Order: sequence, then C-alpha cells, then structure tokens
Amino acid sequence: MNYLISENQMQTILIESVREKLNENAKKLNDIAKEIIEDVQINNGLNFKFLLTWGASIGGMMGPLRNWIENNYVGMDPHNVALLTLGAVATYFYDNETKIKALHKKIKEKGLVSEFNEIRNKADQFKSVFIRFLSSIGISTGSMINTMSYAFIIPILEDLYSLILGASNTQETLLLIGKRLVASGVVLLTGSLLRTLLKKLAKKFQQTN
Repeated sequence: MNYLISENQMQTILIESVREKLNENAKKLNDIAKEIIEDVQINNGLNFKFLLTWGASIGGMMGPLRNWIENNYVGMDPHNVALLTLGAVATYFYDNETKIKALHKKIKEKGLVSEFNEIRNKADQFKSVFIRFLSSIGISTGSMINTMSYAFIIPILEDLYSLILGASNTQETLLLIGKRLVASGVVLLTGSLLRTLLKKLAKKFQQTN
C-alpha cells in the first residue's frame, strides 16, 4: 500500500533531518577539540584541558586547520599534526603567555618551526576571513576572545544554509536550532546571542539565494 504525505510534512521531515545533522556536527567539533588537546597532553606533556570550556567554538577552528595540515603535509606524524594545530589555534582562545611559550618551545624542540610558521599564517587567514564574514552579517564583538566564541559555525555553515533555506517558518526553525545547540552544551553562546547570529545568517542567505 502506498502512503502519501503532504508537502508540509515532507518539508518538516527534511528540516528535522538537517537539524539533527547540525546538532551532531556541533558535537563532533567538541570531540575534535578534545581529541587534539588530549593528544598533546599525552604525547607532549602539555595540559591545555582548560581550552575545552570553549567546546565546539575551538573545534570550529581546529577541525578545518587540522584538515589543511594533513592535506599539505602528507605523512606527517599525527601527534605532530595535533601539536601544530593546537599551537596555531590556542592563542585565539587563551592569553596565558607562559602556557603559550611552553607550547612553542615544544614545537621548536621537535624541529617544526618552519612548518609552524606556515600553519600559523594559514590559521591567521582562516581567522581574518571569518572575522570579515561576521562583519558582513552585522556581528561585531568587543575582543578577539569574544569573536572566536562564534567559530563553531565555520564548518557547519553549509548545514545552516540548507536548513534556513528549507524552512517554511524561518523564525520558528531558528528558535528550535538555538535551543537545541545551547542544550547540547557544546556552544558557548547564550540562547539570545545564538538566535541573533542565526537571524543575521538567515537574512544573508535569503538575500544571496
């Protein structure tokens, strides 16, 4: 027997599917950060667990940068990839000079200074593009630390784009996304800030569609 569903029901199913993917990806970003930070602690004796308070935000920078390193330094030891990733990203989320110096010292001891300089430049490019993007949608923050709290959106922009453009009721959908991400515990932003961000993203996506 064939069962027919309405267009609205189909849209609801599609939106829920993308929303679940969005939440899963946010959690994956948190797991990426945890994996890299634990690797550096185990293999280099450097404890940066305090950075895990940034959750998906720090994973939003670490994930794309680690992928870039693996693609451009094929065959590099995975532990060195983790060390270089953390070294390039940590300064955006933490300003403890002693801790950062210890991290850079370990990189120097391993003879990875030239690689680190190139990777740090790439991280700066990621950051600059991201800040310009935030500015383009009207998000301004008072400090680099506050700016980077939005970094979780970097790898999931495509998911957000698909979800927002597929929603019949954009405002209701954004409210549900905000609640889901905040409840997941991996997003640093408050519910109100997250909804503001999503509304601005929705406006930009709809204007460019």
